[in-house]
Amino acid sequence: MAAGDERPKTFSMPIEGGMLKALGINMYTTLGKCLVEFVANAYDANARHVEISIPFAEIDAARAKIKAELAAERATHLATSAEEGEKPSAQPDLTAFLKTIDESIAIVITDDGHGMSPGDVSSKFLPLNRQRRLDVNGKETTLQSEGNRRHVMGRKGLGKLAGFGTAQKVEIRTKRKDQDFRTTFVMDSSDLMGAKNLADKEIPATYEEGLPVASCGTTVILRGLKPDAVKSNQDKIVATLAQAFYGIDPADFAITLNGEPVKPPVIDYEYTYPEGLAEGTMADTEVDVPDIGRIQLQYVVRFRRRGQHLSAGLRGARIYCNHRLAAGPSLLKLGTGMHNFHGVDYLECIVAADQLDRLGIDFVNTNRTQLREDNDVVDLLQTHITQLMKEALAKHATFREGQAEIEIATTEEGARATRMVQALSTKTRAPAAKLLKSFAARFGANSPEFNELAPLVVQSVNTGEVLIRLIDLQADPKTISHVADELRDLAEIEKSDSLKVFRGRVSAIIALQTLVDQGDELWKKNQNEAALHNLLKRSPWLIRPEFNNYLTSDENLTKLSSKIAKVLGIDNFAPIRDGRKQDLQRPDLVFALGSEQSHFVVVELKSPSLPLDITHLDQLQEYMFKVEQFIKSEFSGRITPRVTGHLIGAMPKIGEKHTVQQARLMDAASKVGPNTPYEVIGLVDLFERTKSVHQFLVHQIRDELEEDGSAFAPAPIPVGKAKAVSLPVAAAKVVSV
Repeated sequence: MAAGDERPKTFSMPIEGGMLKALGINMYTTLGKCLVEFVANAYDANARHVEISIPFAEIDAARAKIKAELAAERATHLATSAEEGEKPSAQPDLTAFLKTIDESIAIVITDDGHGMSPGDVSSKFLPLNRQRRLDVNGKETTLQSEGNRRHVMGRKGLGKLAGFGTAQKVEIRTKRKDQDFRTTFVMDSSDLMGAKNLADKEIPATYEEGLPVASCGTTVILRGLKPDAVKSNQDKIVATLAQAFYGIDPADFAITLNGEPVKPPVIDYEYTYPEGLAEGTMADTEVDVPDIGRIQLQYVVRFRRRGQHLSAGLRGARIYCNHRLAAGPSLLKLGTGMHNFHGVDYLECIVAADQLDRLGIDFVNTNRTQLREDNDVVDLLQTHITQLMKEALAKHATFREGQAEIEIATTEEGARATRMVQALSTKTRAPAAKLLKSFAARFGANSPEFNELAPLVVQSVNTGEVLIRLIDLQADPKTISHVADELRDLAEIEKSDSLKVFRGRVSAIIALQTLVDQGDELWKKNQNEAALHNLLKRSPWLIRPEFNNYLTSDENLTKLSSKIAKVLGIDNFAPIRDGRKQDLQRPDLVFALGSEQSHFVVVELKSPSLPLDITHLDQLQEYMFKVEQFIKSEFSGRITPRVTGHLIGAMPKIGEKHTVQQARLMDAASKVGPNTPYEVIGLVDLFERTKSVHQFLVHQIRDELEEDGSAFAPAPIPVGKAKAVSLPVAAAKVVSV
């Protein structure tokens, strides 16, 4: 019989060592995720305490040493290539991803659980994808740990592979109570990865004899640490662990990191829904699933105080099963057009769905960021939780409106804004006050945002340039009142101006939405970037609403803008080659705020078809530095410039594997706060923020015009040929593009 013509009656399904990469290395790419798995194993082993030891300083020093060695090797390679007249390789150097830290530097996880006997290691720990909850009949009835002490967290039997995402070697030392020896074995990925069938691979074991029979527990030691996977600091690890586990009594199960307890941060919440819940308690609710029954849930929705907003990746609902994160954070099915949607910036919804994990079916995705969808149970569960968040947002809006009234009445900023409104005509006073109240409810009456947006409110209902300029200059209220009295005679003109403002705002938002919705292919062909560029140039308030009155026609400011353009090599100062402007690295947009001549804004746009990474943020910060240094030099230190920047592009998607540069960008973006001089925002998020901020303003103007019988429907303006919308605001001059 010729080779290949055999006809075996049965086949086998070997598990090759490469499977460890798919189930371990690629799933647990960060140290925090790795530790979560071993902590969950300790919990299921009835441990009362798990101690994690991480030598952060030694790891940082080792990572720096490896980086320096690689840089030296690269420099030597380049020098040698130059001497020999060879062209250096254009291929990226991925050597850093193959290096490991010296094995003397290790991460240790120790628990006081029941431990494992050699038989447990063979039959329970080492088998891949062991279904620990199945009984002898193949049904999920084993839902609790030994002695029925706890409902177990584990299900899939993959957690043991988490260590390979962080280290080359995973050493296990374990001892059962009533045995006088400890079992030790090492799983080495470099050895296992090459196996044709992991079932045939032997893992040597050693034993330490003569130990006290009453002692028990398991220690996991991670050696050969991967530099790119262990760059987290202690605060980040604590945050990851605290979010992964919720509602566990520390007296029953405690986690410590380098001797310090791991516990959730103390947050100052301003509002809790349902109202009246005692501290640390949750409300009961249930989901009715036809033909299945009712699933019991517990939940609480809390809102942080203004100024303590959550980063985008932490907003929304987190769903826990048996005290461990099963899905989220996620806004689920919340629509962006709903009332008080901006409240999600401060919203945390905690859901305990223990019963969902006890139905005999696995509804949790392996990565534990979302539930398995496309089934009635999860769909109804998500719909129900979304409705709870909607109710909470509505109640929170009422709460914030009450707080806004108090703040406007009791703060100096609120009093100043009230005087501005009282100076308006009787007709426009009420809508202006309502808009100011909306801003105060969102930002707080004593916030910088409120002070910056108050003029925008007044302009929206009464666009007299004199009045706006007086407000910008914070003139005496009597002067404002006097001018406002004179402007009352211009009611018909003001109505026309309001219509222009309305049309301009709506048209620009529609233009931005059109660019957001257009496909990747157009972006890849650079057919949309010019349109986006011109749109933001003419309507910078799309970036932030307070960017409404920027650089005026003031002669001195015009000269200054030209000098900045020359320093940065932009506009008319871009180098010319072969009749075309040379494409050098330069910012896309720079302008100065007219109401604050020392405030300069730098905008860098990137195509949504190319995910942002840290190099783009470095580029933005370099532009900001150049502007700041130039202003300091130009004014000989007479003013201290405030330079802020905005990086706009496509954020790397959460849950996908990222490059080191993308991961660094996401880390930097997560740390952006009110005092950070720059922001990183995706084009979709920019559109959603713009629409959310302006929707009540635009609706208010529309309602006012409808009452007067004015035509208000905006005519869409095409953007396909980079034809941006024109706004009927006062003449202004952009510094660059």
